[in-house]
Amino acid sequence: MKPKTKRRPSVNRRGAAVVEFAVCLPVIILIVLGSIEAASMLFLRQALIQSAYEGAKVAIRADGNNSDATTAIENVASGRRLNKVQIAFSPENVRNAKQGEFISVTIAAPGDANSFIPFGPFKNRIVSARAVMVKE
Repeated sequence: MKPKTKRRPSVNRRGAAVVEFAVCLPVIILIVLGSIEAASMLFLRQALIQSAYEGAKVAIRADGNNSDATTAIENVASGRRLNKVQIAFSPENVRNAKQGEFISVTIAAPGDANSFIPFGPFKNRIVSARAVMVKE
């Protein structure tokens, strides 16, 4: 019986490793960028929820009005670096709402304007949030 001898890795094997790396690298980059984009959209959604909540808190006060609520919403949105935020109130004039009536604040923002990747899967998508509270 002959003793087993150690073989040196051939040059062809090193070339195969380079090819495997070249094939796998785009997939890895795609997964990383997709994860960042998904996290960015989750952050956007949470920021919109927080903005709507803060606006609704101001709108339901006895002396609440659309202007003060919009200012509260814009303060939160600018602090979270949100772009192109759209605000809607129901009823349209919260000052005219009676005590015990529901007030709804809806906030929307385009995904591509708030995205890490402007050409990503959230292009032309609107992300929105709504808060409903009872007028004091």
